[in-house]
Amino acid sequence: MIVISVTNAPSQLRGYLTRYLSEIQAGLFVGCCSARVRDALWKRVQDDLPEHGKAILVHNDGNEQGYRVDYWNFPNK
Repeated sequence: MIVISVTNAPSQLRGYLTRYLSEIQAGLFVGCCSARVRDALWKRVQDDLPEHGKAILVHNDGNEQGYRVDYWNFPNK
């Protein structure tokens, strides 16, 4: 399962994410997909998000918590 949260995202990016994930609230996407698709979606977010936009990706991982959090365009992260 993955969760992607985006702020100040263009409508084209939000539309693209809804092809693979459900937008349960404006800018909040949830779904299940393979690691390959997850990485491709995250790359697309990084490429298409404007300078003032921010994004967070939460996904399953093999660490003690069981998940990982990745940030995009957050200072000090």
